[in-house]
Amino acid sequence: MIPELEDLSLDEPILIIGDLMLDEYFLGDVERISPEAPVPVVRAQQHERRVGGAGSVVANLSALGIPTKVLGLVGRDEAGDHIVSALSQLGADVEEVVTSDQRPTSCKTRILAGVQQAGRGQQQILRLDREEVQEISVEETLACRSALSRIFAEPLSMILVSDYEKGLLSEDLIQFVITEAKQRGISVLVDPGRSGQWSKFTGATLICPNRFETSAATGMEVGAEVPEHAQAAESLIDRLKLEHCILTLDRDGITRVSKGGELRRHPTRVQAVTDVAGAGDMVLSLLGVALASGWSIDEACQLSNLGAGLEIQKVGVQPVERWELSAARDAQCGIQPDSARSASEMVRIVENYRTAEQKVVFTNGCFDLLHSGHLQLLEAARAFGDALVIGLNSDASVSRLKGAERPILPASERARLLGALSCVDHVVIFEEDTPEQLIDALLPDVLVKGADYAIEEVVGREAVEAAGGRVETVTLRPGFSTTGLIEQIRSGTRSCPQTPEG
Repeated sequence: MIPELEDLSLDEPILIIGDLMLDEYFLGDVERISPEAPVPVVRAQQHERRVGGAGSVVANLSALGIPTKVLGLVGRDEAGDHIVSALSQLGADVEEVVTSDQRPTSCKTRILAGVQQAGRGQQQILRLDREEVQEISVEETLACRSALSRIFAEPLSMILVSDYEKGLLSEDLIQFVITEAKQRGISVLVDPGRSGQWSKFTGATLICPNRFETSAATGMEVGAEVPEHAQAAESLIDRLKLEHCILTLDRDGITRVSKGGELRRHPTRVQAVTDVAGAGDMVLSLLGVALASGWSIDEACQLSNLGAGLEIQKVGVQPVERWELSAARDAQCGIQPDSARSASEMVRIVENYRTAEQKVVFTNGCFDLLHSGHLQLLEAARAFGDALVIGLNSDASVSRLKGAERPILPASERARLLGALSCVDHVVIFEEDTPEQLIDALLPDVLVKGADYAIEEVVGREAVEAAGGRVETVTLRPGFSTTGLIEQIRSGTRSCPQTPEG
């Protein structure tokens, strides 16, 4: 069983060493075929830039609140500046990222398109790479060795190596890292490149290759059967003097093989695959943080399996948030998920919805004693988009608005009840009397209130409309209110006919 995710916590940073690159995404719709050639014409509607390669490992860890240091190479160009700035904004220590005059920053541009101006069925139709793959120079090596010496002067919890085989990770550099790490008792985890030329990783703690990479490195067929996994992994463990080999096997999950022949297979649940990019980065990230947090190797594999399954459901390489992992872990364990989010978490979640071109709907209220009028509002609101976020007044806020005897139920219980409804995706508790600050931060696509409010009176309307969203009102059946329900309970009256039993 996967432990509670609150146990993933580190005081000392994880060092990520590897190839940094800039991932660009152009998203749009295909409306016609070009008259110039038999190719689709994409009308671009969205442009995004993300840090890729080893940078996606940094982003994954940052999303979990894990401190990181980065060692990598970028060119002296705008793309390199953007990568360093973006990593810094994620909270990573980028002081030792080396800027080189001898190579440009690696850039990968992806064109994704859908049809019918609906943002549906987005799929990659072209990738354009701009880079120069070359071995690290003497000057670059000296700069990296100097940076590593400074890094090793400070405490580290773990070292993660992400090799995209762009030239940074030479044998001399990697062996220097492994030697220094062993002297300090620090584990080195490696996500190796596709070539299978892995002698430079000799002495690392573990590697986590995929099926194709394992076959390339061993010359063995790696199918669905565990004996094949064991044979290939044991070959790598013996040759590279590893403690563990973690084989990531897409639909067949993960097989962990350890020195001495002990192994365990961790099956995965079949997922609807949106984009496989980033799954390997996610496995390396979660293996690292779980092992550094004191989890067992199999607990780390289970978490990595879970995270990779979430990653392949996202468009492009995007971090998996802690709440997503926690919800998936709870669902796997049969635990009722917690829908309550902090405002900062919800901002990131809304950004993810926007990246996937999904509409976010927002409504708010006290929701003190749920009744059928509430349910009517929430079900109608959910129909306006792809995800429904509820802004829930805190206990102090309800008391200021409704009087000292309210709320009847504390915010934690009200959030739990709302989160249990199938039409509700997220709940955010706010302390103010109105949700104006929360709406300004989230800027939902659709803002919903009951039709007893005039549109001009709806709090947050101006901010939502200025951002391109809209306000919708829902006509509710009369006679339903929490205040009325409380009065009926106090007076002993009833709002439904008596049953034959009385």
